[in-house]
Amino acid sequence: MYSYHSGEIKNPGLELMLVLVRLIGFAALIFITAGAGIAAGLPHVVSGTVAGLFAVGLLVSGSFLEVISYKCPNCGTVTKSIKNYGSYQCPVCGTKSFITRDELTKL
Repeated sequence: MYSYHSGEIKNPGLELMLVLVRLIGFAALIFITAGAGIAAGLPHVVSGTVAGLFAVGLLVSGSFLEVISYKCPNCGTVTKSIKNYGSYQCPVCGTKSFITRDELTKL
């Protein structure tokens, strides 16, 4: 059906799944932090505030399974990949690159 290459997101269902995993991870972080604070005997306001600070930290970092478009430095093909994934192989020319932040570095 699909010919996948390293680091490539071709299927819209996979992109949707990554969005749902991000949402579940975000909610889990809030509930686990708040639950740990309540289990430790902290007042609800304090544990909720700490959970909120962790949530803001996750939102500010913005790289938790974030899907972004990358352009192959060799042939110019644009495909989607996970931010800070590590390696990437172009589906057209086969050029292998390393993903750092928002840049591709040829290997």
